[in-house]
Amino acid sequence: MNERKRQAYLEAMDIQTYFPRQQLPGAKPSPLYDFPAVSSVVPELAESNQVMTAISAQSERKANGLAAVEELRARPPAARKATVTPIRQPTEVPESANESDSALEQENSLSFTLRYYRINERLAVLDEVPEQGSRQLSKESLTLMQAILKALGQDGLEPNPQAEEFSWPLQGGYSMKNTPRIEAAKAISGFLQMRKETDGFTNLLVFAGQVEDVLLQVDASKSARDFESSKGYFITVTHSLASMLAVSTLKRDVWQHLQALRKRIDSSS
Repeated sequence: MNERKRQAYLEAMDIQTYFPRQQLPGAKPSPLYDFPAVSSVVPELAESNQVMTAISAQSERKANGLAAVEELRARPPAARKATVTPIRQPTEVPESANESDSALEQENSLSFTLRYYRINERLAVLDEVPEQGSRQLSKESLTLMQAILKALGQDGLEPNPQAEEFSWPLQGGYSMKNTPRIEAAKAISGFLQMRKETDGFTNLLVFAGQVEDVLLQVDASKSARDFESSKGYFITVTHSLASMLAVSTLKRDVWQHLQALRKRIDSSS
């Protein structure tokens, strides 16, 4: 390293350089060293010195602060003055935002399958089937449906009834302009309109699960579960067959839901 630069570094590190004042016996005469200021030899050392000075001043202030704390502790309690620093509370997400996210997630995950049965010219049935139903559950559901139809004064289903299925969401990249729930209601309405033109029923009995909200969403008065649609037939919405098999006490509610339908069927006989 260049001697001038080396001396500059040593000076910046506060290391004293030793130079003999008298020439030692047999030693080579030393050159005359006249070193300039550190900043002119190594400019970055000047900045380093400034940093070291700032650190030293900070350490001194810290020491003074600790001394002030010790002095405060040594004072009597009455002489101390408390300083309260407010604690910043974490930002809470409004409950309405959480509910909105949950509702949106439920909208996007809307999925169901319906089975359509034509009973006669007066009555058709729409049954929402569970997504993971077994053959045994399907058989029990048909048996329960037969019992309900007989209670309504109908002959019931044929031995091997043929059901037409409607599933949501639709396949083939269906483009939606509204929410999934509104689009699902429109799709069901279109499906039933085609069945109405073919089978000519005047009453539709719907055993519904989550599709219940889809069918009753348009008009609050439809929460009565029995209403006349704009397509010229009456709709009666009640609990699904699968839910009645799981919770038998629901059958009592279902019978209450069917009273208006039973009266219409009796009057048309």
